[in-house]
Amino acid sequence: MRYSAQEQKELFERSKALLAQKPLPTEEAVIQELIALITYHEWRYYVLDQPLLSDYEYDQLFRELKRLEEAAPQWVFPHSPTQRVSSDLTEGFLTVEHLTPTLSLENSENMEDLQDFEQRLRRLLPEDLAQNELAYCVEPKFDGGTIVLVYENDQLVRAATRGNGEKGDEITANARAIASIPLQANFSKYGIQKVELRGEALIRKDRFERVNEKRAAAGEALFANPRNAATGCLRLKDPQQVKARSLEAFVYQMGFAVNAEAENVLDQFESHWDILACLADLGFKVPTADKERALCPNIAAVGDFCAQWEAQREDYAYEIDGMVVKLNNLALQEICGYTNHHPRWAIAYKFTAKEASSVLETVEYQVGRTGAITPVAKIRPVELAGVTVSSVSLHNAEQIAEKDLRIGDHVLVKRAGDVIPQIVKPLEDLRTGEEQPIVFPSNCPVCDSLLERPEGEAVWRCINPDCEAQILERIKHFVSKGAMDISGFGAAYVEKFYEEGLLHGLADVYRLDYEKIAQFEGFGQRSVAKLQEAIEASKNQPIFRLIYALGLRHVGSGNAKILAAVVSDIRELKNWSIEQLSELKDVGPKMAQSVYDSFQLPAIQQLLEELGELGLNLKQLEEEKPQEGPKEGPFANKKVLFTGSLQEMSRSEAKKRLLAAGGIAASSVSKNLDFLVVGEKAGSKLKKAQDLGINILTEAEFLAQLDGQS
Repeated sequence: MRYSAQEQKELFERSKALLAQKPLPTEEAVIQELIALITYHEWRYYVLDQPLLSDYEYDQLFRELKRLEEAAPQWVFPHSPTQRVSSDLTEGFLTVEHLTPTLSLENSENMEDLQDFEQRLRRLLPEDLAQNELAYCVEPKFDGGTIVLVYENDQLVRAATRGNGEKGDEITANARAIASIPLQANFSKYGIQKVELRGEALIRKDRFERVNEKRAAAGEALFANPRNAATGCLRLKDPQQVKARSLEAFVYQMGFAVNAEAENVLDQFESHWDILACLADLGFKVPTADKERALCPNIAAVGDFCAQWEAQREDYAYEIDGMVVKLNNLALQEICGYTNHHPRWAIAYKFTAKEASSVLETVEYQVGRTGAITPVAKIRPVELAGVTVSSVSLHNAEQIAEKDLRIGDHVLVKRAGDVIPQIVKPLEDLRTGEEQPIVFPSNCPVCDSLLERPEGEAVWRCINPDCEAQILERIKHFVSKGAMDISGFGAAYVEKFYEEGLLHGLADVYRLDYEKIAQFEGFGQRSVAKLQEAIEASKNQPIFRLIYALGLRHVGSGNAKILAAVVSDIRELKNWSIEQLSELKDVGPKMAQSVYDSFQLPAIQQLLEELGELGLNLKQLEEEKPQEGPKEGPFANKKVLFTGSLQEMSRSEAKKRLLAAGGIAASSVSKNLDFLVVGEKAGSKLKKAQDLGINILTEAEFLAQLDGQS
């Protein structure tokens, strides 16, 4: 609890006394007291959902505070509840970089998946630890919008959306309007000077209904579901509207925490459960212990708790689409580590998706940028988990045959993970005999070229590189955010310029006739100038983006970075053999073959020369170069962490000497740590390192090895 029973009694009585005493004197002490009282009542209302005052009484206190602040503006403090909402409208949203990546979660659907998850964890852990029973923290997977909060010196200084996981839209003004997000929190109590938190902004189901009732009365369009209302609300330009929608925020993760010396202090907590207890103590809204979240001693208990919540999900006040299962011990989390996509120590247990029946009316065939032919079922529109679904991918011919789907079938449709719609099966009992088999085409639906199905693949492909559909899709991919990231150059522009004869291939993106574009309906001089500016800026993108933008099969953005790091010029890839490519980290046989074949093509080689002549960067930038230390010496390429008080030098000086010797300064204890250098009063890091079998050095031993005396 944030407040003791006695403190809460006193705060309530003092609130009543001040209400009876109005108007209050204009004094700094009175203003500070009102701030504390209102902050307490907001916590009771928005976090605990157990208000002590009526709405009217709360409003009276709030108005009194506002009156006093207007009379004495020198005493308007940034953590005052009146400062949650700015009177200024936000013109736009800046993109900000998160302090640590905000990753996704791996999904599971049943007990078998959970057991597989635990077996993977045991394989990642040292043998002695893997034999122990593993405990898990299980909490609701809220269906809202992810938010990332940064506090510095106990003050909320920034809020952002999840974005792409590395960067998000800055929404600080809107976050300040969410009353369950403290504007000030006593992180100093835990020795934390700067911290990054992750949470979910959402709307209670009952409040969502009231919001829609108001919109209906005003003649406005209704929101489809609470999630859409919440995520859309985060990007409103007027924080007053954010407040009006009654958004709340659950906080569920502390991803980054340092002290005044910029040292990691997350290791003061032994478990994720401890972190949630800390956040609750500081006044954040977190899943309630032993009710909304559970500490499960084993994976069987996890399954039971997830099943319990799936059965009661409709009775819960908030929309949830599953439960999040996290390995509770933080030291074990560190050992298990992360992939580029998700933490290995956590998994989402997704509830059975909501299902509905519809009618399969016809099948259309789409051609992708690599020539892949994707059948798309057109079904009678149906409401599914708050969204109207009319198109469902059937993936390939094999899936159609496997499910025995027919035109005219009544089909069972669900949204996998409440996101991607899919046809589960035909409802065979409803067949009348008039249903027609689905005949997969033998020719491309766009260019009529004969389709081919490569050996070992399930996908039929159009192999005509001049197929209009492929050209369009390749260009759309090339200019997209994940590739060359040309702002404002969307699919509609690609189609328009292609139709008008301005685009025939990728290089034409940099040969556009801007004077002609300015004459098109809907294009003004300003919009054309912005497009030209964005296209010119993309010429300086790092080459990993260009590699990905080429749209090579089996090459994702992460693989593109691996390829970019091993060449000084993108054109050098034509000299790499399949064997050399296969030796690179995370490059498998299929990808190696695809890269080799692609860079041997005269068309790709000619395209790169054209792009170079048009001014595109084809050379490796400094940011893409792998950072390597010296190859010799006791600490060359070794990860070293310092803990405790050093006597001969400061910790910053020790890190400088380590880096000069080719070492790597680590931030926490993990199985990948090579050395822990301990000074006086070494704490929990020493114990963790000993448990993991890490090499321990005293300060004297560290200096001796630096000087080559051992």
